Amino acid sequence: MSATDKSAFDLRDENALVPAPPSAAATNPDDTPNDIFFAAVKTTRMPMVVTDPHRTDNPVIFCNEAFRRMTGYSDAEIIGVNCRFLQGPETDRSVVEQVRRAIERREEVSVEILNYRKNGSTFWNALFISPVFDEAGALIYFFASQLDVSRRREAEEALHEAQKMEAVGQLTGGIAHDFNNLLQVIIGYIDMLGARVDPGDRAASRAVEAIGAAAQRGATLTQQLLAFARKQELRDRLLNMNTLIMDFGAVLKRTAGDMTVRYQLQPELWNARVDPVQAEMAMLNIVSNARDASGDDGTITLATRNVALPADGDLPGKLEPGEYVELTITDTGPGIDGAVIDRVFDPFFSTKGVGKGTGLGLAMVYGFMRQSGGTVAATNLADGGAKLTLYFPRASGAVERPGSTVRVSTEAQGVRILMVEDQPEVASLGKALLEMHGYHVVQVSNARTALDVLRSDHAFKLLFSDIVMPGGMNGVELARQVRNDYPGIKVLLTTGYADDAIDESSKSFELLRKPYRSGDLEARVRALIDRPGAMPQAEVHGTV
Repeated sequence: MSATDKSAFDLRDENALVPAPPSAAATNPDDTPNDIFFAAVKTTRMPMVVTDPHRTDNPVIFCNEAFRRMTGYSDAEIIGVNCRFLQGPETDRSVVEQVRRAIERREEVSVEILNYRKNGSTFWNALFISPVFDEAGALIYFFASQLDVSRRREAEEALHEAQKMEAVGQLTGGIAHDFNNLLQVIIGYIDMLGARVDPGDRAASRAVEAIGAAAQRGATLTQQLLAFARKQELRDRLLNMNTLIMDFGAVLKRTAGDMTVRYQLQPELWNARVDPVQAEMAMLNIVSNARDASGDDGTITLATRNVALPADGDLPGKLEPGEYVELTITDTGPGIDGAVIDRVFDPFFSTKGVGKGTGLGLAMVYGFMRQSGGTVAATNLADGGAKLTLYFPRASGAVERPGSTVRVSTEAQGVRILMVEDQPEVASLGKALLEMHGYHVVQVSNARTALDVLRSDHAFKLLFSDIVMPGGMNGVELARQVRNDYPGIKVLLTTGYADDAIDESSKSFELLRKPYRSGDLEARVRALIDRPGAMPQAEVHGTV
């Protein structure tokens, strides 16, 4: 190191070179390079530090204002100590070891590491460390530049999550159609078989019930996968969560087993636009988990309140600022293991024993809440127990009241239905179920053939069509044309497929999801046939 280089340092002992503060004339071209360097480091916006490897534990001997601002520490707390004071419980030890080895070898190193500020909050630090040598090749000190890259990391994590959801969505959406068709055949014939079994034959009745229960479980698993992937169609409506909770109270009590169920519901609760069936399934999953975790003992509390989340607050689960209806479900059990609490919403993750859980319950809750414009968060209570908080966006308007019950008076005998289904097994089943209820059914395998039939014979009361079919025309396109050309024919669509475009295009038609039960099919068909008049013209020509 030259004499001019040494002028920038104070010699504190024979083994240590400590940077001296830059002189007042540091901006002169004749000043030493180190004076100019330290002046630049001091004023730059990028956090920077210098450490002295000749001192015990390689302490920090210089830092700039940007570093103090990023970490929240003062000079007195930084100077003279090793940089490990920025590490915390969640800092990756392998990254720390990587830095340690580079310093030991006097090599450059570039890493991203999770560090902690003085207030305990974390930030992702893009750290670059370089050894500085004098002209003789002797190590003088280590220089480290740093940058808070937390926003970039969060964006990357969000992108990764979106890609994961898309991958799961593609998988579940692809298998749902075929899988639901298989389940449809099983469930449909179980219903037909159940109607023919002698009630006195207990063994046969139990066998039919067991097969039906297994098939229904398969259908529920498919729905949970679709909900997690946000491809489960939501049939939302304006409602009040207090009313939904109290109406569902008896089911929640049965699900809770021997646990006490309490309610703390805020009066004058805001309304929310929610799919009530999916909301009930979410509550059932959470209450069921609370019961299992608590050993069927203790208390489960459901509480509601209105919350306004400000833009400058700590928003849970990437929520947008705004007004929300908050539903919390707490229990007095042992709580959630801190090591896995961040994974409880992952698909197929379960803390239950083998065969006791699918790992899709809370994943379904997460998917439903995100699809509804809200989110769900899991935390542990200070005095024990778990707390799950659901945020539903506030909606304006009055709660929809149920209409009067339609009295079904139509006799099925003589009523003709045109059924369009390309899967032979499903077609045979659907035809058999409808004929079992007394309807006369003409079944074809594609939309073009259905239109040919209607051109020569349009004396049908109902078109019952699958949506996804080969032949260039799907069920929605067929329904549009039938509605325009034959407005007296009612339309009922069915599908086991999950796709946003299909859900959107079919919204102005009645839709029956596969797999459906025999009673569900008959009820929907009779209700549609009994509905007076053709569809209003505005709806006939509206966007579907």
